[in-house]
Parts: sequence; C-alpha cells; structure tokens
Amino acid sequence: MFVHLAKRIAMPNDTPVTKCGWNAFEGYVSAGCADGLVKVLKLEIPEVGDARTRGVAGQAQLTKNQTLEGHTNTISSIAWNERFGKLTTADSGGTVIVWVNGPQNEFVQDMLNNRTKNRISDMKWNSNGQMICIGHEDGNVIIGSVEGSRIAGKSLSDSKLAKVEWSPDSHLLLFGFMRGEIHIYDFKLNYIGQIQIFCIREGVPSAEIAGIEWYDGRNGLMTMNSKSLVICYENGAMQLMSREDDPAPIILDVDMHVASIKWNDNGSMLAVAGYQLTGDKAHNFIHFYSPWGEHLRSLKVTGKSIADCAWEAHSLRLVIAIDNFIYFANCRLDYKWCYIQDTVVYSFYTCSRPEHIVVFWNTKTNEVNYRYVRNLLSLGGFGSYCCIGSFIERGTSTINTADSYVVLLCNSIGVTIESKYIPFHPIYICVTQSYAVIASKSLVFIWGISGFIGSQMVKKQPYEKFIQVDDPAAVRHGDELQLTLMANLDAMETEDPITSLCGSDKWIFIARSSGVVLRYSLPACTLMEKIECQFRISKIALNSIATLISIIDTSGYCMLIDMESKEPREDITNFKKSDVWNVVWATDLPDSFAVMEKTKISLVRGVEVDEAVPCSGYVCEYSNLQVKVVMLDEIMKMHFKGVQAPSPDYITVYDNKLLHDMKTSCEKLPLEQVSSLIEKDPHPQLWRTLAEEALNHLDIKVAEHAFVKIHDYYGLQFLRRLQQFQGEQFKRAEIAAFLKQDDEVEKIYVHMDRKDLAYQLRRKLGDWFRVVQILQSGAIASDAMQNEAWNELGDFYFDRQQWATAAKYYEQSGNNAQLFHCYAYTEDYVALEKLSLSLQDNDPILRSIADTFAGVGLAEPAVDAYKRCNLIQEAVQMCIELSQWDMGIELARQYNLTDLKTLLTRQAKTLLDQNKPFDAIELYKKSANYLEAAKILYGIAENHSKENRPLVMKKKMYVLCGLLIEQYRTAMKTTSRKEKKSAPISASDALQGLLTEETTGSGGVSDTQLLDNVWRPAEAYHFYILAQRQYKSNNAEGALRSALTLTEYEDILPVQTIYNLIAGIVCLHQSIKIRRLLKKHDQQSEDKARLLSNRLHTNLILTYVFGGIIIGVLIMTVLVTFVVGLKGYFKFIFIFAITFHSSQPKDKRPVLSGQCPQCSNRINDWCLNCPSCDWRFPPCIATGRPIIEYGFWICPACKHRALENEMARLDVCPFCHSSVNG
Repeated sequence: MFVHLAKRIAMPNDTPVTKCGWNAFEGYVSAGCADGLVKVLKLEIPEVGDARTRGVAGQAQLTKNQTLEGHTNTISSIAWNERFGKLTTADSGGTVIVWVNGPQNEFVQDMLNNRTKNRISDMKWNSNGQMICIGHEDGNVIIGSVEGSRIAGKSLSDSKLAKVEWSPDSHLLLFGFMRGEIHIYDFKLNYIGQIQIFCIREGVPSAEIAGIEWYDGRNGLMTMNSKSLVICYENGAMQLMSREDDPAPIILDVDMHVASIKWNDNGSMLAVAGYQLTGDKAHNFIHFYSPWGEHLRSLKVTGKSIADCAWEAHSLRLVIAIDNFIYFANCRLDYKWCYIQDTVVYSFYTCSRPEHIVVFWNTKTNEVNYRYVRNLLSLGGFGSYCCIGSFIERGTSTINTADSYVVLLCNSIGVTIESKYIPFHPIYICVTQSYAVIASKSLVFIWGISGFIGSQMVKKQPYEKFIQVDDPAAVRHGDELQLTLMANLDAMETEDPITSLCGSDKWIFIARSSGVVLRYSLPACTLMEKIECQFRISKIALNSIATLISIIDTSGYCMLIDMESKEPREDITNFKKSDVWNVVWATDLPDSFAVMEKTKISLVRGVEVDEAVPCSGYVCEYSNLQVKVVMLDEIMKMHFKGVQAPSPDYITVYDNKLLHDMKTSCEKLPLEQVSSLIEKDPHPQLWRTLAEEALNHLDIKVAEHAFVKIHDYYGLQFLRRLQQFQGEQFKRAEIAAFLKQDDEVEKIYVHMDRKDLAYQLRRKLGDWFRVVQILQSGAIASDAMQNEAWNELGDFYFDRQQWATAAKYYEQSGNNAQLFHCYAYTEDYVALEKLSLSLQDNDPILRSIADTFAGVGLAEPAVDAYKRCNLIQEAVQMCIELSQWDMGIELARQYNLTDLKTLLTRQAKTLLDQNKPFDAIELYKKSANYLEAAKILYGIAENHSKENRPLVMKKKMYVLCGLLIEQYRTAMKTTSRKEKKSAPISASDALQGLLTEETTGSGGVSDTQLLDNVWRPAEAYHFYILAQRQYKSNNAEGALRSALTLTEYEDILPVQTIYNLIAGIVCLHQSIKIRRLLKKHDQQSEDKARLLSNRLHTNLILTYVFGGIIIGVLIMTVLVTFVVGLKGYFKFIFIFAITFHSSQPKDKRPVLSGQCPQCSNRINDWCLNCPSCDWRFPPCIATGRPIIEYGFWICPACKHRALENEMARLDVCPFCHSSVNG
C-alpha cells in the first residue's frame, strides 16, 4: 500500500485538536478541540467521471463546515452512531452532548447531560447503535440507549478508567484501567474476568492504555482466523487477538509513544498513530499493520504532537489530528487483483459469505464470472492465466496435513486448469508465459504450467523446483523438498524476507528486504547474479525483454537498473522519482513504462518523463502507446453498495506523449505531413491511428499508405471494396463499421431512413437488444422477425441461467420448448400447468411436461398431460409409483386396461423388496385385493406379537387385519351375487374355489385359517387390555370375568400370564371386600374382615406351596409303584379318591337366575359355556361378561357383540373403534 498527505485544514484561533472521528455512512468528519470547540466537516471527492477526475484523484470539495457550541472544556471523546446518524461528544468536565442532523442539514443538540462533574475518559456505541457505554475516569460506568434512557450503571473499582470497548455481538464490554488491567463484563455490567496481557513483560512497569479496538466484522473478515481485537499501550506494546480469550495472541512493539489506534472499515488494516523522540524533537508517525501484525507502511507527519486518527468508510482516506490542524491522507490500497487477456480479475469479501469472491470481468464484452475461494491469500496473472493462492483449513483437505496451501491455475473465465498443493504460505505470485513463481518469506516454488500452442492446449512436462533464499545455491525438486525441507519448515524463518519478485521465461528476480536482488536463470534455476542496493526494497518490475528492472524502496523512490550493460549508464543511474507506488512496463516498447505516483500517472520513455496527469486507478497494461487503467476503488465501492457487475465506465485509457502529439497533428496539419512525421519515429499504433484519421477524412491514398506500413492486408482489401460504393453516406457507414463504431453506423443508416440496413447490422452483430428497439420503432417488423429477436434474447438469458427473465422472452416468441425448460428450472409448476393446458393434444412437449410433473409428485397435471398424448399406461404406472391408487385404478377402469392386476402385483412386489410393506398393503387395499393386504398385515402383526411392543399396538395390527378380511368377505358376497345373476356356478367350480382358498399366504397361514381365525389374536389382546383396565379401576368382578374369558386364548397368550392375572384379580376382589367391611366400624364386620384376611393369607400360602406339592406327588407315584407294584398303586389311588370325594369343596356363591338360550338350563353369569349343552356364550366386548340374553348389539364393521345397555353410552365400537352407527 501507499499513503500520502493530501489536504490540511486549520482550526480557528489555533486551537489544538484533541479528538477526531469519521462517519462511515454519511462522510462527516468531526473534530474536537482543547477549548470545547467541535467542528463537523464534509470533504467530498467526485463520484462521476473517469480516472482523471473521479475518486482520490479528483478535486476534493469542502461541502460542510459547521461549528457546534455547547462544550466549555477540552473534548475528551467523540463517538459517531452511524446507524442513527448521531454524534456524541464529551469533555473533561463531564458534559455529554448528543447531536443529530436536523431538517436544515445542520447538527443540533438532541440530548444534554452535564450533571456529572467527573472527567469522561472514553465512550463507545455498540455495533448496532442501540446502546452507548460512557466511562468516567473515577470508574463509574453508564450504559444508555439510543433514545436516551439509562439501561445500567455501576462503579467498577477504585482504579482510574481509561478505555471502553464493545464486543462485535454487543454481549461483552471491555474496560481498560490506567494501571494496564483489562476487565471483561457483560452488557448488564456483571463481572466475568480479566484479559491476560502478554505484551507487558513481568517486572516492567505497567503502562497506560492507549487504545482498545475490536473490529465488529460488519464488512467481513479476510480469513476465518484474522485477528480483530487489538490492545495497545502508550509505550508501544501491542497484542492482536481473535477473541477475548485468545490463547495465542500476536505480540508487537511499535517502538513509539502511541496516541491512537484504529481499524479500517473491513478489518484488513490497523493504523497506529504516535510519536518518536529523537533527543528533544518529536517525530510523528502513523504505522499501518495487517491483522497478523505485519508492517505494511509508515507515514511521517509534520507537527509537534499527534492526537488522534480515523478512517473513511472505504479505507481510501484517513483523517489525522495534529496540533491545530486536521490532515487528510490518501491511501492507495494493495488489492488482490491482476489483468489477463482483456479481463480484470479481482477479489473482495463481505460479511454475508465466508469466502472471498473472485470476479473475472471481461472489459470488452462486459461479461462477469464469479468464483468463491475460502481463505484467499494471493493472486497473480499473465497472458491467459491467473494463479490463486489460498489456505486449506484442517479437516477440509484430503491430502497430507503438511500440504496446507493450494495454488489454482485458472483461465480468463475462472475455470481451474491445474492445481498444486504446496507446504508454505503463498505471499507473492508471478506468472510468465511458461512458469508460475510462488514465494513465501523464505521459499520460492517454480511451477511449469500448461499453455496454448495455436488453438490446442498443450500439457508440458512436469517442472517443479524449490529455492531457499537463505541457501541460494541449493535448488531442490518437489519430491526432495517434501522429504528434506518439510521436516524443518518451522526453522525456515528468515531475518531477510522476500519482499517482491518478477520474471520472464528466462530469468527470475527475487528482491529481499535488505536490498539484495537475486537473479536466477530458467529452467536451470542457477543463481547468476546478486545485486546489492543500499535501501530497503518494496517492489520490483521487469521490462518486456528483461534488460531493465525498476525498483521501488519503502520510502517511495523509484530507480532503474540496467541488467545488460556491463558499465553503468549515467542516464539510468541518475533516474529517480519520488512518491512512487507502482511501475508497469510497456509490453511492446522495452524502454517505456508507466509510473504511479500519489494520485497521478506519468509515462516514461527512456528517462524522459511525460507530464503527470491525475489518475485514481490501477494500471492494467501498457501497450500500443496506451495505458489502460481500472478504477478498483470505485469498483469496491460499487460492491459495497450491493451492485454486482461493474460497468465499462470504470476503464480509462491514457495516450502517451507520442500518440497524443500525433492525434493533435492530425487536427492541425495535412495528413501527408503527419505521415512524414511518423516516418521519423514509427510505431504500428501511430500508423493505425493515421489510417483511421484518413478513413474519417475519406483520404484513401494516405490510408492505403498507412495500411501498407503495418502490413494490414485486411485493411487494403477494405479500401478496394470501399471504392465500389456510391454515395458518401454509404462510404462513411462502411468506414464506421470497419472501425467497429457500430453506434455510428446505425446513426448513419437511420439518418438515411434505411432502418432495414440498421436492422441487418445489429442482427449480424448479434445485438438483439438493439434489434428489438429498431423493430419497435419502425414499420419494417414482421412477426417472424419479432419472434426471432425475442427468441434470441431468451437464449441470451437462458445461457446465463437467468431462466425467469428468459421465460418472458420465450413467451413472447412462442417458443414453448424453451419455455418448458425455463419453467422446469425455476420450478414454476403453476406456469408449467398453464403451458400444458395451452398446448394441443399429442404435442411433443407434453411427454416432457408429464415426466416433469411426475418427477415432483404432481399426479393430477401429470395424468392430464399423459392422457393428452395417449400414454395411458405410463399414467397408470406413475399413479402407482406415487401411491395415487384411486387415481390409477380409476384411470385403468376408464380405459379398460387388462393388465392392471399384473401391474399392481408387480408394484406390490417391488414395494415389498424395498421393505415398504405398508405401501404394498395400501396398494392392495386400493385395488380391492383385501385378502393379499390382510396376509401381509397378518405377517407384520405376528412379528409384532413376538416382539416387546405395546399391547395396544399389537391389538391394532390384528384389528386392521380383521377389518381387511371383513372387507374381503363383503366384496366376495357382492361378486357372488353378480355371478349368480349372470351365470350359475357348477359344482366343479365351487370345489376349485375351495381348493384355491387353501393356498398358504404369508407367514405360513392358509387363506382358510386366516379367514376363520383372523379375529382371535385381536380378541385375546382386547380382553387382556380390558381386564387390566378394569383391574386398575378397582372393578374386580368385571376384571375377573374378562380374565376368565382369556382361558379360551391359551394358544395366543402365555398360560402363566393368563392365570397370574386371574390370581391377582381374585386377591384384589378379596381385599376390596375387606376394605368395605372395615369401613362399617362394627365388631361383626371386623370379625368377617379378619376371617377373609386369614383365608386370603392361607390361599396365598397354599398357592406358593402348590408347586412343591405337584413335584412331591410325582415323586410319591414313582416310589409307590416301585414298592407295591402296579396293582398296589391303583389300590392306593382308589382309596385316595374315595377320601377326597367324601369331603369335596362346596361353592357357596349364590346361583343367578340366568338360563342358557339353547337348552334353557339355569347357569351362572361367569360361565363361558353351558354345562349342559356346551353352548358357547359370546363375551361382551365392552365389559367381558358372557352374553346370555337374546337382545344384544353387533358392530357393523367387526361383527363383534356387546350388551345393548353398555353400548347406549358409547359412540364407537370398543373393539375396532368404528362408529356405532356404521
């Protein structure tokens, strides 16, 4: 970078300036003085024009100069609230004033606080401008809102407070005290901790804090690990941190008394202002550092004492407060950019993306291509290629962790041609026709790159060599470096780093900070010469034939060195220019170059310097006696405002003195005389310009002479053709076309009232925007011509992936095929459906539209499109794949498709193979194939019953299976009735049907077994759940009835589970009786309760012992048989039976008045079967009680029964949860 002073403004009455600030949004500069004076200035630079009058090269105008009155003491702090346009000033007497820009564009007081008499040491607004923190010298801190209300306040400590700073997210506050400590608080002023200070060594007296600055990241970060927090002390000790708890900060010593520190607008540069004492004299400096502590530049400023500094919004200017003046300094930034093949390649970054945005802007066609590069480090280019160096974060690279950097070789549209991983930081990149030279501070890598020979891309032999500048004679190949140098890469730091490099296909020049320039030959990489200079080198550049080299030192002086002459040339040795920051050599004149000095450009030929002219741009190239300049500053401003593509206005062309004088001579002298002057100092560009002037004057003779001089055969052919035209206007139109002045040609044709020729011209040029304008302005337009123009415009936007815009033009041209692609790419399916409806049947596009709808799951429009192009089979297949069973089956029935069943079976098998059984069930269900659906579902239910799943889930699965079977039975009945009406069924057909039903389904269950027993598992789980619910609700009798019902489902539920439940319910029943008796509180009831309790206790003991008795009986049977024989064993059994028969137990429960509906014998209500006729009583699904009445309710869905009085209060079936009313 380069920085220089540009303007100085004095304060009234020679009042010293103590503080200054710059509003980045509105451009206002504020200056606070020692007597309480506050000035608000606005120094605007031109925003229109070319590089001569625009930007920092333009004449700055002081458009505002206002004095703010209200302070009487020294201004101690100034803070801009840029988001709300407010200025806050504070003085040493404790007065705080908030100023706001009024309706008359004058700042007026908005708020005033002069109640505190303590000196205000610092104040800062947070990043969003909602809160301000005001710190008093005595430690009192106040946080206020933008509206003026107090949010928080606290007295921090007994030490004096010096600085305050907000974190970027406004969650933390940093407070720096006079003794050097920095405390961390949250925004509610709760103490968190201290920042560890590394830059102050132990034993060194603590210094006062000069500044705490934390870049808020509003415009992005250079890299993800950039340092953004800086802490600096007045003695020059400084540390850079990425966050408040950064364990590895960067430590610096700026070696001066620091007065102020400020980050620029995007965190890429830190300005440190202060002074150095040399004896009794103080020298004021501003040092500029990168976020990693690298020194970039120093600016010396005259004056006694520097007080403060502040950056402009785009880092192009800096305001400096010294004595009673404020200085404005211009900054020429080092952008990462290059120029290749009429293309400007540059990079920038924003807060919205983590990557750098690399822009490839073709200045001829104005086409722009973007590439996103994470952690961009360097960029360089030449000819047709550019190289991009970047850092690869750990965890994102698939290569060895040592190779942490990559260099990408790209063409002029940003496409990567080659890439190379390197193990060091690529700081400098120089590209020649055959090589890419990449350098760090101590290593140089020469990489042979591919190139074009003619129109073919030729891959050259691999060429990779490394040079270590501290050991110039040692040159290693890439593999050798990996094995030898990488082990000691950390030890390769040098005290004399590389500062610049340049080269050609034969030579490489490497400049070092000490002033040494190393010259290597290529391809051998042999050190040929070491040139020692007596100054520190900043930048070097080589001419086109490698005979002259320009050197710029750190002070901005430019010198030349002759690399060919053995003896020093006096003119070269004496050449020197000051305040130079860049030199670009001409590509066709080896002794000519352009020099950028401050905000001017000078063109030099030999040692003769043309008059410097203003220039705010950066030189792209110097060729054909012209210098092309790009205004990168304005382009960066454009991107900051959100504009994506630059315009041709950002390119400016300067003519050198020779070309400028020739053009002036053409205006004053005859062309023949000008031709004679060119003969004395010829150049192809001069002859070319003379030919153009001669053509404009219709001087064929001079034009022919000029074309002969430059061997322009095409130009000579044009002159011969030109003489065949009749009429001056036609000739001038052809000349303008030859000179590529298309607008001038069209203007001539329109003036001649020949819009047809203008139309043909623009059509031939492919300028379809102008074609449309011409057609709309005249009567020559036909429908075919209009449609062609609209269609070409649609193709223009379609090729650039702007499909929504392209669709508008295709719609006007009636290009339905391309319109379909636009709608598909933009996913505008509403418009696509309208397009489908507008097409005629059997249109070729309908098939593509239908496939597009099917691909995104839009079944209805897809079916409509398939039907209109007679693809019914594809429509049915799509419906089945999208699970639109109803639509697919209806479509098949509508068009009488005979292979629907085969198609459904195949799809169901596919779904089963894809482990989608429920989709297959739904498919079978929609196609009325309920039996197959039931088979699949029954298999799933069987698997669930073997797993540890909820009982309700198991029941649901079996219930759904049963409902499918009921639907199957209903469908079979309907089909049977229809068949009986149509034709009688023979006995053989009936038998065949019965045999068919015996086929086994899934899980080894036959169709007959499934039809007969499908409800049994569901009934088992239903009554099991019902019994447990009744048990938990203390309904012991109901639970016992439901549990006794489970004895008929011992093949489904474990027997142990059933009888454990029965035993538990019996115990519950007895305990309920006991509790009821005890509630009566009389002696008789208590005796009965005690008797029941003893009996329950005895039954439990007997139940526990029952298992042991069974085992004992078995053992006794074996022993008795062995001792008394088989006859004695039967005798023993007979005696045992007589004994128990005489004293068998009696059932003391009362006999109910129920009777069997089959045999009319009286029975108990707990009987599941009639003891006389063995008639089975169906259980009630609501209560579990056997139904012995004649009147009951039957579910219309599952066909299960329930008592009518129980169903009177229910709306759904307790078993299948279907509606009671069906």
